[in-house]
Amino acid sequence: MVGVGVTTQDAQKELANIFKAEPVDFVAEPVSRLKESLARCMRLEIDFSDEEEATVYLDEGTELLNDLRNQLAALPELKDLSPKADLATADIGESGVTTSEMETQVRVILEKHHASFLGDGNAVPAPARGVVCDLDVGDAKPVAQRSRPIRPQHLRKVYELLEKLVQTKLVEYSDSDWASPIVIVMKKNGVDIRLCIDYRLVNQLIKLMHYPLPLIDDLLIGFESTMWFLSLDMASGFWAVPMTLRAKHISAFICPHGHFQWTRMPFGLKNAPLIYQQMLDNCLWGFVRLPASEEAQVDADVLEFLGIQVGGSVEEDLSTLTDSMTVFQRNIPAPPQLNPVLGRSSYIDDIAYGAETWDQLCIDLDRLLYRLRYWGISVSLPKSEFGKKTISYLSHEIGAEGIRAKPKIAKDVKDLPFPSTLKGVQSFLGSLNYYNKFIEDLPVVAAVLYELTDEQIRAGRDLNRAKEAFEVLKRKIVSTPLLRHPDSEKPFVIIIHANPWAACAVLGQEYDGVIFPVRFTGRVLHDQELRYHPAEKEVVALTRVLRVFYTMLVGTKLIKVYTRHSVLKWIFKSRSLEGRCEQWAVRLAPWPLEIHKIQRDEDGLAAIMGAGITPRDKLDQVAENLIPAKGQVVRAPPISLEMLEADYVGWLLSFDGAAKMSDRRGSAGCILWKLPSWEVIEARGFHFEDATVNEAEYHGLIEGTKMALARGISDIVMVGDSRIAIQQAQGLIQCLNPRLQLLLNEFEELRQKFKSVKLVHVKREFNAAADYLTSKTLVARSAITLDNPVELAQLKQLNRIAEKLVREQPLVVEGGLSSSAEVKSEVVPEPESLAQAADPLSPDAKIFVVTRNQARAEEGVAEEDRDVSLRVRK
Repeated sequence: MVGVGVTTQDAQKELANIFKAEPVDFVAEPVSRLKESLARCMRLEIDFSDEEEATVYLDEGTELLNDLRNQLAALPELKDLSPKADLATADIGESGVTTSEMETQVRVILEKHHASFLGDGNAVPAPARGVVCDLDVGDAKPVAQRSRPIRPQHLRKVYELLEKLVQTKLVEYSDSDWASPIVIVMKKNGVDIRLCIDYRLVNQLIKLMHYPLPLIDDLLIGFESTMWFLSLDMASGFWAVPMTLRAKHISAFICPHGHFQWTRMPFGLKNAPLIYQQMLDNCLWGFVRLPASEEAQVDADVLEFLGIQVGGSVEEDLSTLTDSMTVFQRNIPAPPQLNPVLGRSSYIDDIAYGAETWDQLCIDLDRLLYRLRYWGISVSLPKSEFGKKTISYLSHEIGAEGIRAKPKIAKDVKDLPFPSTLKGVQSFLGSLNYYNKFIEDLPVVAAVLYELTDEQIRAGRDLNRAKEAFEVLKRKIVSTPLLRHPDSEKPFVIIIHANPWAACAVLGQEYDGVIFPVRFTGRVLHDQELRYHPAEKEVVALTRVLRVFYTMLVGTKLIKVYTRHSVLKWIFKSRSLEGRCEQWAVRLAPWPLEIHKIQRDEDGLAAIMGAGITPRDKLDQVAENLIPAKGQVVRAPPISLEMLEADYVGWLLSFDGAAKMSDRRGSAGCILWKLPSWEVIEARGFHFEDATVNEAEYHGLIEGTKMALARGISDIVMVGDSRIAIQQAQGLIQCLNPRLQLLLNEFEELRQKFKSVKLVHVKREFNAAADYLTSKTLVARSAITLDNPVELAQLKQLNRIAEKLVREQPLVVEGGLSSSAEVKSEVVPEPESLAQAADPLSPDAKIFVVTRNQARAEEGVAEEDRDVSLRVRK
């Protein structure tokens, strides 16, 4: 524990500056109560551990803060309590493009609605009409957390933030049974702080409001005929929504300065974005109207412009609405005059709109501002733009030609090092996924990054392909192309690119004979799809385009599809389809597809592809060095039969593992054999707690390896019946289980100490000796060592590994040595045709078919079934 006290002259001067006023009544003056609490806290000797401090302080830019961002209510710095908007500073028009008359036309409209604008992004807006924030926690009991300690040097800053909030009546003192603690975010300069409220526990109890947020991609379309743009940002968005008494109590927070609660809706509480989205959707689309009591407070010029009269009785008590009912609960239908004003939705508090002409833009802006005034919604003037050729919206740049990505990560991505943790990789990929429609063949490049594990990254093991993919994606994110606005009147073009592990496509449109990209899409193939024919993978890519961009494509008259295979044409024409081809045919039937087969991009397609679209063969070249594990299609190696000569001299380890799932006890048996006599040199059983069967198999492999190393063995053959342990150790299948990864890494470290290690998988029946030892250990519930000659002889009798690994002794025949396979063999000339081999069969002839497996069984040479099909590393 570390004691921290503040008794310096600087601290005393700081307190003196705060308390210049005379003594006050603390009950009557909330700000004075704050000053008293600050003085009390500064006089205290604060003791807290490093662990306690870690729960209060977060560093800006860390992974933990990013994870918690949506659960924290940030308290902004309020520099001006009631900023007035200076319309002279409004961002209107384009220099050198718009005339002074055009800009004046907009400025007159802004002057007319001057009261709707605030001059600071953090200004406190007037309460919006007809909506409140209510939070429902059901039968949950209140959660009251204790106040977390704060460093003395930060108490003054916390006081200043709370003082502004109390003065503006955004927060007030609370007597609620609820209390959430505060969190201090240290800014990157290490000095300044940002104060947040930790609502994680409270948010778990609040019932989710079922209201949709619009899809961002849907808000970026519909601008194909637009020449002039505007964007509006609602002032201090959530603060415009009042809180019900119940919501106030639930929002309460605690700190060394006291216990407070919000009077307006803060960011960070569950449902806050949905409540605001519902309010603005109703404002823009016009579903319900205000009750008479609130409609009577609307400015007369607004009601006159909208052409509506106050409906109902104006004597209704306003507090009834504010404390309990919203316009969505009253459901008073809106009159026809409140029809949709823009024909577009906002994204929470951000509105983007465009018009073909300047005059139309002004008309729509005027209508929009009247509608916002009706609902009492304020606009932030510094964050809004009027009459622009391009606007910034949701980290995109929208212009007349199309949209561009404006990723924040692109600013510093050039010097961005490869992440040191899995969360760092996931954060990087998450940033890219927001702009996936701009990145051509994203899944092709990123697949190798998605396969990484945290242990692999921390150990720096096998990261060459991942680092190369990381660099490729960094280059892609800083050079994203312009995506054209989709035009429903023009035909669409789909260019498909499928490789062994991903199916991708470009959705484009043709302008002056050149194809420009509209969107990129793609995904990594599922495990069962990896075995598809390349033509089938192209169908997967096509169906994805039609599904993801359905709203863009539905109703279009023609879609040209460029593909390397002609299967698509066959799907449309064939009358004998079945299985997945039949399903694809049904899905594709409604679409007006025109299929064009191309062998190479040079066959006319490359010549008409515009900037931003890469020829398919160039994409294949980039992907050659980025093949992920699931894309490495290999032939499963057969079991190494007869790999040892009959007189082989050396060492062999057989191992096995077992576990009892009822109590998760495990055991492993390891036998060290000396060849060619197959003498048991050492036989040990190991017992351990908390293990699965696969983990027990790994323990057997590891303990047996240690036994061999203890005897100074440098070359060894290791045999087991665990396909998982053997093939993961061989690198044939991927190890994704974290616990197995640790065991695999331990074995790899031991393996490096040998000159050579040969791993062989056999069926359990041939590994009966190790299986017997493992079962005996599991029953004994403790480690055992077999040294009894009778039991050692029994192990030797059970052992059948030689049947699979040792070649048969050559037979001596007249004329020299010959293998058993050569005995009684003769050469039979192969006939040129079936007609030469035999006479035609009679109608009464019977045909007897003997398969290869049957023949082997009859000869007593039955082998273990082998999978000779292509297998994909999973």
